[in-house]
Amino acid sequence: MTMPETSPSLQPQRPVPEQLKWLTIPLLVELISNAIALLLLPFTQEQLVSRVQATLTEMGMTDIQLTPQLLQSTLWTTFFMLMALTLLLYYVREGVKAGKGWAWVMTLLVAVFSLFNVPFGPIISLALFYGAFRPEVRAYFGR
Repeated sequence: MTMPETSPSLQPQRPVPEQLKWLTIPLLVELISNAIALLLLPFTQEQLVSRVQATLTEMGMTDIQLTPQLLQSTLWTTFFMLMALTLLLYYVREGVKAGKGWAWVMTLLVAVFSLFNVPFGPIISLALFYGAFRPEVRAYFGR
């Protein structure tokens, strides 16, 4: 006699720990800040040109001129990188809420890279590290 298969919806769900907010809220803050940066990117062209020119002057490369093609490719590259990072943060946050093991690891990676995002990144990183290593949260992810 075979055992009847249970569908995934009939299996008991793990209770979501209260400390999971230490992961979901900082990830939401990162997600919103990246989305705002993405929306403001078209308005940063003049600032980008001035910063790149200042950097080139500091490096002693005064003979290099910024062409419109170079500036446009820089802006598009930045746009696609911010878009990819924003999408990644969205899927990591959804994975955290669902208790996926890969999302716990990705949260740690986001926390490490947020350390370099001054001034608020280190605060977000500390919250993510604190939340990720809480015993209840680790048990929720099966760690």
